[in-house]
Amino acid sequence: MPLTTFFTRPLSFFRSPGRAKSKADSAPPPVLDFPNAPPDIRLLVRNRQYAHIVRPQDGVQFDAESIGFAWQAIDHDMAYVPGGTVVLQGEYATNTSEGLTLVPQMLGTSEVESLFIDRWCVTNHDYKRFVDDGGYDDVHLWPEQILTTVLQFVDTTRHPGPALWKDGRPLPGTEAQPVSGVCWYEANAYAQWAGKRLPTSAEWQRAATWSLSKGDSLTEARYPWGNSFDPSFANTWASGNHCIASVHDFPKGSTPDGIRQMVGNVWEWINTQYLLAATEEITVHMQDSMAEIRGGATTAISTHTRLAKAVVQIL
Repeated sequence: MPLTTFFTRPLSFFRSPGRAKSKADSAPPPVLDFPNAPPDIRLLVRNRQYAHIVRPQDGVQFDAESIGFAWQAIDHDMAYVPGGTVVLQGEYATNTSEGLTLVPQMLGTSEVESLFIDRWCVTNHDYKRFVDDGGYDDVHLWPEQILTTVLQFVDTTRHPGPALWKDGRPLPGTEAQPVSGVCWYEANAYAQWAGKRLPTSAEWQRAATWSLSKGDSLTEARYPWGNSFDPSFANTWASGNHCIASVHDFPKGSTPDGIRQMVGNVWEWINTQYLLAATEEITVHMQDSMAEIRGGATTAISTHTRLAKAVVQIL
């Protein structure tokens, strides 16, 4: 699908493709396959690495047919988010009668350019493709200063991969769950391998709220589905589920354009540095930089962080 097709049928990018039809919710989201495509293009699409086709990193351009296959995959897996303005919220630490307290504060507005974002988080099934392809051995995917640390990114049986896996693979029945037990560097490496990147805090917020905003107003919806919380819409403690859910679950909590689970289930890594402001009497000690996480989790206190939905910008 050439770029001009977007302007001739733009609403196709705003519609939800609907819930994936599978025999069970334990099955991962379907992957498009094009048997008539060249072998290398077919493999990239099956691995969800199609962004490399529309934005080749080595400068070598693909033919129009191959680009068409990639755009069909993007249309299936990703949602278009138009550019706009978001109001960013933060917090600062202060002392109150109840002790140390984090107080919400508005950080200001931020302009976001148009982008495509994954409709669902990276599943264990998809992350295994990255592991099997040697992602943990590819030095180009990791910052040089942490290469020795990558050797410590192992599962419960010392195989390369997420901390919660066993024998180099996810536990049976968890293939459709978002991959968890990964640090920011692992999430970032996967996104690069797929030809994408992690979203910034402003991009993530824009994806969650833009379709419910009123015109040019800076008033944003409180939740991806509206302004009223419903425990059946998200896998939070209030839902009563109390465990990580499949990416198919809680479909009512999706954005109108089909982005799933922006609230609840497990935390999402963001490509924005976390900075904590504080009043004068408080000193914040941070020896290492920290990245933001968004979305919340199934429990109020959770050690699980997941690989966020990745984004790609078509320039």
